[in-house]
Amino acid sequence: MEKVLLQIALILIATKIGGIAARKFKMPEVLGALIAGVLIGPVAFNLVVYDDNIKLLSNLGVIMLMFLAGLETNLNEFKKAGLSAFVIAVAGITVPLLLGTFCAYLFFQNFLENVFIGVILTATSVSITVETLTELGKLNTRAGINILGAAVIDDILGLMIISVLLAVSGKGEHGGSGSLIFTIAEILVFCIVSVIAIMFLPKVLNKLLKDFRPSRAFLTFAIAAALLAAFIAESLGIAAITGAYLCGLLLSQFVHKETLERGLKSISSGFLAPIFFASVGIEANLTGFSIKTLMIALSMFAVAVIGKVIGCGAAARLFRMNRSESLQVGVGMVSRGEVAIITANIGLQTGIITNEVFLPTIVVVILTTIVTPILLKLSFSHKYEKAIQ
Repeated sequence: MEKVLLQIALILIATKIGGIAARKFKMPEVLGALIAGVLIGPVAFNLVVYDDNIKLLSNLGVIMLMFLAGLETNLNEFKKAGLSAFVIAVAGITVPLLLGTFCAYLFFQNFLENVFIGVILTATSVSITVETLTELGKLNTRAGINILGAAVIDDILGLMIISVLLAVSGKGEHGGSGSLIFTIAEILVFCIVSVIAIMFLPKVLNKLLKDFRPSRAFLTFAIAAALLAAFIAESLGIAAITGAYLCGLLLSQFVHKETLERGLKSISSGFLAPIFFASVGIEANLTGFSIKTLMIALSMFAVAVIGKVIGCGAAARLFRMNRSESLQVGVGMVSRGEVAIITANIGLQTGIITNEVFLPTIVVVILTTIVTPILLKLSFSHKYEKAIQ
């Protein structure tokens, strides 16, 4: 127990120092936390080990982060971005999928494995982007809303593609087309129920609780609801963060929303979120790294960045977003994070891909996670906005 306490203390101290240093260089604090995680992990000083305790706190951290993002989202703006977010998500999946599959043929000849590499590169982890947008005060901009909406849709569409691949390969949970139909049916039910809940449940809650004084009990029940939504999403094979975000979106219409925000920010920003950001670097283990691994990783990284910037950026232009907004959307979708790792892990466990693909995926996750806050900061700066325009 004492070792775990020491590791948590080291993470919190390192991420805070990293955040202060990043702010000195006029970069988002999250970037400093990410680099701090790499430094205290096995890649550098090996002070903290990524074990089950850190993993649990990290998972809770990303769930609370996305719950808070949903809570802070302007639902009216989110509704307006419905169609554009969907098109951006589709483009952001299609371009990396095609580019990733094509580039994979430079190293491998197995069609199924190459397609799965493309699928890995379709993933989007919006948690890093959310924290950066929040720091920059851009979460509820047109670009920010579209990034959030597209990332949620991206997660659902990505899961459907994985289900198709597993069904085609006969390696799904139930095998064959039955697994595919069952999984898609579950996802559709989850989506329909979520939309209905977001539309009608807040009115009922506000009517029942409008005369109650704000209290800590609201925060406790809200966190429990977020964890329950995350559990249901995870049980259906959808990322837990999607369930947490949708729960936050539902409660963003709650009459005592400000009370929830204040309490949740203390828990998330002060404790759990730093552990999640650090864990991305801590989890990295580059044992078995080779020149070929580096070449695969660099190719995947190039596709990861270009695929999202071109795919999502071009889709954003279709909806009359200006050049700087389109670039912001594309850059905001670059980070792969835990979503790509989960996807790659599914491929590894089912034997579709080998460790030769899994290791470069970890490198791509680290690189995209580090560059996303930098690129977002630049894309939102007035100097670069004018140059782009």
